[in-house]
Amino acid sequence: MLDSEGGACPGCGDRARPWAWKQGHRLERCVGCRTVVARPESGSPPSAADYTLYHRDADFRMPELVQASLDAVATLAEPHRRLGSWLDLGFGEGALLRTAERHGWRCYGIEVSPQAISFGRAQGWSVAEPPAAAESFPEKGFDVVTLIEVIEHLVDPNRVLAQALAWLRPGGLLYVTTPNADSLNRRLLGPHWSIFCPPQHLTIWSPRGLRAALSRAGLTRVRLWTHGLNPVEVLARVRGLGPDTPVHRQHAADSLNRALTRSAGRRLVKRTANGLLSLVGAGDTLKACGERPDPGSG
Repeated sequence: MLDSEGGACPGCGDRARPWAWKQGHRLERCVGCRTVVARPESGSPPSAADYTLYHRDADFRMPELVQASLDAVATLAEPHRRLGSWLDLGFGEGALLRTAERHGWRCYGIEVSPQAISFGRAQGWSVAEPPAAAESFPEKGFDVVTLIEVIEHLVDPNRVLAQALAWLRPGGLLYVTTPNADSLNRRLLGPHWSIFCPPQHLTIWSPRGLRAALSRAGLTRVRLWTHGLNPVEVLARVRGLGPDTPVHRQHAADSLNRALTRSAGRRLVKRTANGLLSLVGAGDTLKACGERPDPGSG
């Protein structure tokens, strides 16, 4: 039986209530903003999964299917170019930094994976591992700081957001993506949605919760939108498969993306669906951007 009280929401700061148990963790859902937080069953402080081997078998190839999305991020960043420097926290296989470099940016990155660090250095980027990264990169030294599918993994996301803001120059852009706690998949699947997978994912943010966290960190001109829908798990339930049946979300997403980009008509369908999902805030991915205040701009 779930207790009646949970901890404080890392987003809006309101009270979270127990919602479900999963993988030895209690999932707590904020009563104010619907952000979902995973806390260990033992009551001990949360700890993130070990990501040092996460990219051990990676081939570090540029995924063609996401290139248009990455170019869109570079376009979003272009008006903020002043120093010409871009820092990606958790750069993984480097797809975003390779895109930024192709658009003329000097690239910097932070990772815990030794394989990713070696790859980044081979590309000529300035890369570092935490906690040394805090001393490796200058405060106010970057036009753009990005966190792509990172903040859901963090034990203390608000501290990392504050550090990201410190690295930004005044007027610089912070860009974040993370799974959406208000997505259609969450509404249909509840805690059985595979995105709820502690200790890998510790916080699944709602738009309201992420907006509150970004504003509290000090960002201004915060803008949020949602994108995409992977229906593979819902379709599995429709076919009568149980919630514990393994599904390959990424493979299914890649196949669906290929199918929807084979013709102009299908691409139109995809854009229309994404527009509708964003309009109602029900896409799988939550995207947000904001700026570090620039006292001199007024």
